[in-house]
Parts: sequence; C-alpha cells; structure tokens
Amino acid sequence: MTFSFNKSLAAVSVAALFAMSSQANAGLIKSLDNNLIYDDVSNVTWLADVLYAKTSGFDADSKMTWANSNTWAVGLNAFGFSDWRLATRDEGLSLQDVGQNTSLFSNTDPASHQFWTSTVSTTNAAKLAWFRLDGSSNFVIPGTSKKYAWAVTDGDVAGLKVDVPEPATIAMFSLALAGFAYRRKQLNK
Repeated sequence: MTFSFNKSLAAVSVAALFAMSSQANAGLIKSLDNNLIYDDVSNVTWLADVLYAKTSGFDADSKMTWANSNTWAVGLNAFGFSDWRLATRDEGLSLQDVGQNTSLFSNTDPASHQFWTSTVSTTNAAKLAWFRLDGSSNFVIPGTSKKYAWAVTDGDVAGLKVDVPEPATIAMFSLALAGFAYRRKQLNK
C-alpha cells in the first residue's frame, strides 16, 4: 500500500471543511435535580414542570388570566430562586424553532397547551402573546381568557454550563494527524 500525500491532504482538507461548517451542539441542558432546565439558546432557565402552578398547589389546573399568571410568576419562590417571570414570546418559540427536545419537560401533554408570555403587541397594548410547544403563537384579546402559566428566570441559575467543543478543534486535530502521518512517511523513506 502506497501513501499518497496529495490524496491524504485532500481528504483531510475536505473533512476539515465539513467540520468547520457544522454547528455546535446547543440546546436544553437538564439540571442535576431535574427541576430546572437551562436553555443556552435563549439564556433562560425554565421550570421543568410546565404546570408547576398546579403542582405547587397555587392553582387547580395552572390556567390563569394574564394578570394572575404574571403575579404568580413574579411572586414565585422555587428551588432557591425568586426572580421568576413569564417567558417572552421569542423565548417560548425558541423551544420549537431550534428543534429543542421538549421531552425533558414534564406535563407537556398535550402540546397544544397555550402558555402566556410577557410580550405585549407593539400595535395594540390590549393584545397579549401566547405560545405552544408545537411552535405556534398568536396575540389574543383580552387578557382575561385563561391560558397556562410557565415561569422562567434569566441566565443559567443552576450553573449548568457545559462546554461544547467547537468544530475548529476537530479541524485542527485532523490537520495535526495528517501532519504526523506525512512526517512519519518522510522519516520512513
């Protein structure tokens, strides 16, 4: 078997190109206690139980008006954190938009649950936004209709940051291996 440096260099170059163009793995990271889930795309931490207002005994079914949902979220003291709020519309939609695995959350059935957000329409302050885990969203009037409440807090409150290897690291490693192979071939001549 003969070693062709040009063919090997071409193969490694193509592999490095694909490695550099791939995306880093980002998404939801479940906490160690399974109560909090960090979303590194939106940089918020979600309650793992989407119906926590019900589970905690605050509301019979976790469906509340927009005002009551906001009051619940702002007043929530859960898992050692007291700076909860309703998610924005974009944060809610990011769960679906980035192809997140929402199976990490509990009480998600059916996916047609409509969750209140803190987002108010820019054209009509009476219109309030909601989202669903299936990726749909809309604005509704009035805020007295009942939808589910689900709280988030800013940042990675549980310290769940995970270093994701960058594709460039793979490319550099591949090029180093190719260099070692070439050097070995030169020494064996």
